Amino acid sequence: MRFIHCADLHLGKPFGSFDEDTRAALKAARLDALRAIGNLAMERGAEFVLIAGDTFDAEAPPSRLVRRAIDIMASFSSLQWIWMPGNHDSLAAVDLWERIERDQPENVILATQTQVIEIGQDGAILPAPPAVRSPGFDLTEWMSHADTGNRIRIGLAHGGVTDFGSEDGGLATIPPDRAEQSDLDYLALGDWHGQMAIGQKSWYAGAPEADGFKGHADAGVLLVSIDAHGTPARIEPIPVGRFKWHRLEISFFADSDPLETLMMALPDANRTDSLVKLIGSGRLTLSELARLREACDGIADAFHYFDSDLMKIGIKQNEDDLDLIAESGALRVAAESLLAETSIDGRTEEDARIAQQALSHLFHLAQEVGQ
Repeated sequence: MRFIHCADLHLGKPFGSFDEDTRAALKAARLDALRAIGNLAMERGAEFVLIAGDTFDAEAPPSRLVRRAIDIMASFSSLQWIWMPGNHDSLAAVDLWERIERDQPENVILATQTQVIEIGQDGAILPAPPAVRSPGFDLTEWMSHADTGNRIRIGLAHGGVTDFGSEDGGLATIPPDRAEQSDLDYLALGDWHGQMAIGQKSWYAGAPEADGFKGHADAGVLLVSIDAHGTPARIEPIPVGRFKWHRLEISFFADSDPLETLMMALPDANRTDSLVKLIGSGRLTLSELARLREACDGIADAFHYFDSDLMKIGIKQNEDDLDLIAESGALRVAAESLLAETSIDGRTEEDARIAQQALSHLFHLAQEVGQ
């Protein structure tokens, strides 16, 4: 038996902190990922696709989005989809699941009850659908008592594993040894957006399209092959996501080239499909920091999204930099005063950052006037 395990598509996720064009592209990519999963299943000879919850980001997604998701699944008419709710789109979303059931294509099986779903001659799916966002108890316990004969036993659940936690901070209730306790051949989990194994038989598929600067493994799905009940599952992680999210924490040092340091850290490939969040630290002179800011502004458009936070970079005192602002007079006094206030000695970090920003702005204005 071979199948695709996926979860956490979060269709309709708003991505509210991004500009309008980026939000639209990220939303579209999540729907594209659903089609990519169907194509992958067909290419690799998978018999069905397991969706371990959170297909939608909210309990009341736009009607058009629901229609498009259903249509994509229906377009793979020879492929079965086993579709379970998660915590973001739990069974508490009555209108959503009634609508899905009403428009349910023939090749889609809704895993909305705690009962065995027989697949072909050899497979049995044991779903644990969340009735509400935070059930507060172990929904997988029933799997231990489910009679499936000699069929391959596949658990399907969404939520956090005890002693490990949940992606969104909810109560973790699934035992880490649920697969062993319930004689499962595989436990397909959703909730965590990064792929990871919880023991030899239990996996989080992760989100097929990344959604944040969290440092997860490449977004994708799991191709699972099991020969018979009691035999080990073979798991192959397969990336399917379009966008790559890069969180770059870079330390800069005065008297070394900050541009070279920056360029060495930036991704070279697929920049138009890359989102970059740069967080700088260390110490630079004013002129070095100004060059770094200009470099960040100049390279930003090469990426789909680029954001730089250089506020944690301290200012190294350099007489030549102050001379570039003013060699004497009130402006020089102001520059020296601001430079002294960039130190965190005797003041809060926030006050030091404000002084640094003001000094950098003053340096920038002085350079513009001098040109």
